[in-house]
Amino acid sequence: MSTPDTDEAAGRRRIVLLGAAGTVGRWYRAHLTDAGDAVATADLGAGADHPGDVRAPSVALRSAVAAADEVVLALPEDIAAACVPWLAGSARPGTVVVSTCSVQLPLFEAASEHGLRAPLRGVNPMFSPTLPSAGQSVVVIAPAAAPGQPAGTDPHVRRMTARLQAGSMTVSVMDPAGHDAAMSVLQALPHAAVLSFVDALLAAPVDVPTLMRIAPPPARTLVALACRILAAPPEIYWDIQRANALGGDRRKELSSSLARLDALVDADRADDFRAALASAARGLGPYAAEGAEECRELFGLIQRRRTAQQAAEDGDAGAAGRPERPV
Repeated sequence: MSTPDTDEAAGRRRIVLLGAAGTVGRWYRAHLTDAGDAVATADLGAGADHPGDVRAPSVALRSAVAAADEVVLALPEDIAAACVPWLAGSARPGTVVVSTCSVQLPLFEAASEHGLRAPLRGVNPMFSPTLPSAGQSVVVIAPAAAPGQPAGTDPHVRRMTARLQAGSMTVSVMDPAGHDAAMSVLQALPHAAVLSFVDALLAAPVDVPTLMRIAPPPARTLVALACRILAAPPEIYWDIQRANALGGDRRKELSSSLARLDALVDADRADDFRAALASAARGLGPYAAEGAEECRELFGLIQRRRTAQQAAEDGDAGAAGRPERPV
């Protein structure tokens, strides 16, 4: 069988995309397949080439996987894991299986447990695929080729990296354990913090319209982050919290941090509070100044939106108060 690089040159890679109708599946097809690729889709929807539950594959889907050069799992973590046993019996050793899961290590462990002969790789866009991709970060996941060697030196990882970089995305290659450790900090932790914030906000003895009418930019930003989470399918954020084995550690650290702040305030330890802030600034290094500038620009955007909304409301109120002109 030819290598991925040869297949690309020939323009005839055979790809089976499981979960093709989802947001990530559409993003993968747009950015990681070539015009000459033959892409077979599998999804619950009737419009897929292989409609139905991918956890119980049809004979036709198994046959497509057996002939594929690449099988993509654009699926939630639990559904992707449920596919591993049958993929182990259907995918050839020369086929590359690609996971788009937010948590990767459990799938790599399941692949080893079930004897998946096909090499497993991962890709995780670090942004909602509904946003423009240019300038965004993407992580490509691959095990280290050997102790002391960097992860992902094989042709398929090189190909994915080149494709993503051609789309003006920034690519980092990580091993599965390193990826999941990073995601516990970059996804599980901030999402937990935002969800805890909105929970506490809604428990406050003030109605939400009053709060939002007077909310300063930091509060509006946190509410906006919460609203973005609430607008997405809950399964996305449930998987991020549940599937990452390190997520519980991050939530405990967040709880401990709040307890330390509470203790400082209760004991009126202002000097220790100032020292903690100075230590945090040192820990962030150069990003402390860069982040402050990003926040200033973000708050400027929020203020411009509020000003435009107020002008529109004032205009509507003025129009409603004016008598009609005679015709």
